[in-house]
Amino acid sequence: MDRITPSAFAHPVRALVIGYAVAFALPWSVWGTLIAEQNGLLSWHLPQALAFWAGLPVAVVAAALAGGGWGGLIQIALRLVHWRMGVRWYVAAIGAAAAIPLLVLFFAQLAVIHSPTGLLPVSQIPLSLLIETLMFWLTEEAMWRGVAQPTFQLWLNPAVASVAVGVLWALWHLPLFAIRGSFQSDLPYFGFFVLTVATAIALGWLFVRSGGSVLICALYHGVVDVTFAASGVLSASPWTFWAVVGFQSLLALLLWRPLAHAVAPARVG
Repeated sequence: MDRITPSAFAHPVRALVIGYAVAFALPWSVWGTLIAEQNGLLSWHLPQALAFWAGLPVAVVAAALAGGGWGGLIQIALRLVHWRMGVRWYVAAIGAAAAIPLLVLFFAQLAVIHSPTGLLPVSQIPLSLLIETLMFWLTEEAMWRGVAQPTFQLWLNPAVASVAVGVLWALWHLPLFAIRGSFQSDLPYFGFFVLTVATAIALGWLFVRSGGSVLICALYHGVVDVTFAASGVLSASPWTFWAVVGFQSLLALLLWRPLAHAVAPARVG
């Protein structure tokens, strides 16, 4: 497997340590204020949007500067704006992201399992997709795929690197399971953990095969979340939740071998 040394940070370990330290510390601090308020320890909480819109962008910038200074920031920027990869990859991202929720929804309807109320209306899907994709592009995907994935690939093959990213990604979500009323609070954490790692493998495959595009990964992530919100399959019943976990894990297994032997993306731009 070719290494990605042409686009590697000058100090990759420093980039990972500082990037993940900030990515955990800032969002967890924001979420922690709400957990403390719900348990009577505080009478206020910080705006929860800060966990994404402030915590993760700061982590990305901190990782890039720590790993390579201004050159590190340029590397991240190039991964963020890399869009020339062929229409087939956009189709693959959208199709793969929507296929599993829709497939589970189809089987759920056959089994007469009703979706929960409060689903995302069809009329709101285009705007929600735009907002979700933009958010993930500048926050989670910028950190997990823009910084972490290619840096882990300096030492690990892309499949194992994707698992490393997925494990840390799943752990990053832990405080959300302690927040009453959050979407995650009604899900079994073990299943969410497996689903997140499996999704990280799919995103790792997409990242590598697209030549290192954070944009295409953000599109996949946005389509997945919007399709989940519109179909309700994650919360319709335990059966539908575990069906999503199973199908996503099957996709990860199918992608494992080609991802493990893939050539890591070289420098973009």
